[in-house]
Amino acid sequence: MDALRISPRYTSLDWQCLDSSNPKDWSKAVKIVRDRLEGRFLRFASDCLKKLDSGFVVLAIDCLLAETLQQFREGITDGTGQSTKMITRFLEGSQFQPDFNADARKAFYVDIRCGLLHQAEAKKMWLIRRKQPSLLQETAGGEGYIIDVGRFHAALQNSFDEYLKAVVESSNALLRSNLWKKMDHICSVRTARGALYEAEGNSVSSLGREYKNAGT
Repeated sequence: MDALRISPRYTSLDWQCLDSSNPKDWSKAVKIVRDRLEGRFLRFASDCLKKLDSGFVVLAIDCLLAETLQQFREGITDGTGQSTKMITRFLEGSQFQPDFNADARKAFYVDIRCGLLHQAEAKKMWLIRRKQPSLLQETAGGEGYIIDVGRFHAALQNSFDEYLKAVVESSNALLRSNLWKKMDHICSVRTARGALYEAEGNSVSSLGREYKNAGT
C-alpha cells in the first residue's frame, strides 16, 4: 500500500528514508517541513491576505501555525493542555518584540487565538486591521489592542524562515532533535492510518467502504 502524504509533495516514506545522523539528509528534512507547513497552511493564508475582509481567517490560520511551530521547536508530540504555553512562548520571539509584552501575549491567547478558533470572533476590545503604524498597539485607556494582520502574518513567515535556517546549522542540536522527534511522531501516525486507508487517488480501503456503507 502506498504511503500517505505528510505534505503536498512528500509522503511519510520520504521522511522515514532519512537519517538524522547524515548531514546530507538535513537539507531534504527542512524541505519536507517547509512543504508541510507552507504547502498546507502558510501559502493559503498569504493568498487570503490579498482579499478584503480576510483578516479573521488569516489570523486563525496564523494562530494554528504559531502553536505548531512552537511544538516543533520544543519537540512536543502531544499538545493537549499546552496551548497557552505554546502561543505565549512563540510570541516572545524577536519578530514580535517589543510589541507583545507579557500582558499582550496573554490577552492575544485568550481573545484572539481562543476567540477565533473556538468562537470565530475576536473577543473583548480587540480590533483586526491593516496598514497600521506598528504590529500591535494598545488602545487609548488600555482597554484593548489593535493588531495589524499583515504585519503579524509577515512576522510569522519570518519566524518560520528563521527557524528552518537555524535547523540547517549542525550546531543547533536541540532544535534538530526536537524537529526530528516531532516529524517521527507525525509519520508514525500516518503509518498507522496507512494500515486502514489507501493513499489519495486510490479507491477507499475495505474499512473505509464499511464506514461509508454504514453511513458514518
